[in-house]
Amino acid sequence: MNPDRDERLQLRVISPARLLVEAEVLEVQLPGLDGYLGLWPGHRPLNACLGPGQIIFRTVLGREERLDIKGGLVRVADDKILVLTDMEDDDRA
Repeated sequence: MNPDRDERLQLRVISPARLLVEAEVLEVQLPGLDGYLGLWPGHRPLNACLGPGQIIFRTVLGREERLDIKGGLVRVADDKILVLTDMEDDDRA
């Protein structure tokens, strides 16, 4: 980890219907295909497939939040995390 970096991540979770999460976070746990992936500030660039499970993240206020997903894709670059996830039934407009 680079000490000159801001110790935060920008998390965006998007379904085909809407933006589900847009938050500044301290850490994120994602359900990968072979187990959970842990992401912290300074993480190397990553593109990966996600399986069903929960996105677990800790906000800058220290609150843990969870979001159920059916799977999807994640892209990590420059302390920005973009998750494209399958549509949940309650996402339908």
